[in-house]
Amino acid sequence: MRGHFRKARVKPKYIVKEFPVTPDAHVPVGTTLSAIHFVPGQFVDVIADSIGKGFQGTMKRWNFKGLRASHGVSVSHRSAGATGQHQDPGRVWPGKKMAGRLGGERTTVQNLPVVRVDTSLDLIFVKGAVPGVDDAHVLVRDAKKKMLCLANANQAKGLYESVLPKGVDDLPFPAGTKEMVQSLPPVIEAPSKRSSPFIPRE
Repeated sequence: MRGHFRKARVKPKYIVKEFPVTPDAHVPVGTTLSAIHFVPGQFVDVIADSIGKGFQGTMKRWNFKGLRASHGVSVSHRSAGATGQHQDPGRVWPGKKMAGRLGGERTTVQNLPVVRVDTSLDLIFVKGAVPGVDDAHVLVRDAKKKMLCLANANQAKGLYESVLPKGVDDLPFPAGTKEMVQSLPPVIEAPSKRSSPFIPRE
């Protein structure tokens, strides 16, 4: 990897990721991207390793309701219950929901709206749950469902005004770079979608 970085004439990086882009959106090697690459008002998918919970029972891991809490059950109220059938098949089917390690897996939270972008601190403010522990490395990409799929479908139908979400006029092309930040305000916020009940509707 040090040879790859040396050949590209960039400093070694702690994390290396790939993102598919169209041929006309390639950027020069060594280009530094900014938080302005994501526009307030658009939707993103956030990917990270979820918080590890350790070995957990079926009630916490799979939302089993457990056994009865009163009569007829002795010291097995949170048990999983039966896991198999009879002599036939004589085994437990693969993939059976049982107790085991919970969390610590690659998790994707989809369709989170970007509400604010701070270009001076390179911060992206999203509304919703972001997986992972505090200060974890997360991967942020354009939402596949609410951005890419809808854009492709509307473009195929000829609905060019509906390619981007409401409130988004344009996206940085080919990417939001540090040079683009110089011409933009330090903080950009998305317009609120809530209307005040004290203002009459037009």
